[in-house]
Amino acid sequence: MPKIIAIINQKGGVGKTTTSINLSAGLALKGYKVLLIDLDPQSHSTSGLGIESGQCQLAIHDVFEHGRNVNDAVIKTKVNNLYLVPSKIRLDKTEQLMSTANFKESILHKAIKNLDYDYIIIDCRPTLGTLTVNALYASNFIIIPCEMSRYSLDGFSDLMDTIEAIKNNDSNGKERFLRILITKLEVKNTVTNAWVFQQLEPFAHLMFDTKIRKNEALNQASIVGEPIFTAKPESHGADDYRQLINEFLTIWTS
Repeated sequence: MPKIIAIINQKGGVGKTTTSINLSAGLALKGYKVLLIDLDPQSHSTSGLGIESGQCQLAIHDVFEHGRNVNDAVIKTKVNNLYLVPSKIRLDKTEQLMSTANFKESILHKAIKNLDYDYIIIDCRPTLGTLTVNALYASNFIIIPCEMSRYSLDGFSDLMDTIEAIKNNDSNGKERFLRILITKLEVKNTVTNAWVFQQLEPFAHLMFDTKIRKNEALNQASIVGEPIFTAKPESHGADDYRQLINEFLTIWTS
């Protein structure tokens, strides 16, 4: 069974897609066979890898809505060892249609559990709807990107409660399958940083040591549709995501 990582936060703009793309690409560049599933109707992971969703014959909504084999929707990216299941805006309608489906929470799990990949990474949409529940149910590791701002913490307790309900683990159990990732860190913002870290203190044991600094190169990489490692390999953004990948692999194998 592949290692399946859901990257989730119901707050948008926290670095969820940036993390999905660069974690996937970084693992692929280390030689792992990686599948990135774009589970957001906005298709940002798709476009962030330089792929126009309108040009894709099949996408993830076909798996949910029409029962298509997920392998039929897989496309190869420009990064060696990295594959993508793209998303289209139709996925928004698909989620609405799923509301009456039987066993709707396990559709994705059944579709991907036996795929031949080392890692499957799921870029979730910024809600706690049926699609996100599918990702949580299918995953065996969860990453929550958290921007260093007051608003990034809105709904955080609801998210943790949802994870708790789906994974059915006590608070200590989360250390095995969940990490919080600080993103868009600006060291000079000492007051804001101190406040956010204070709010996150109850979850300190679940936080990555790695912090992703705010870095214009990450924005530029998304504009050109490339991971940071190929667009700006010498940047702070590339350094931070390399460190994250190394820490993630250490946690996974410990």
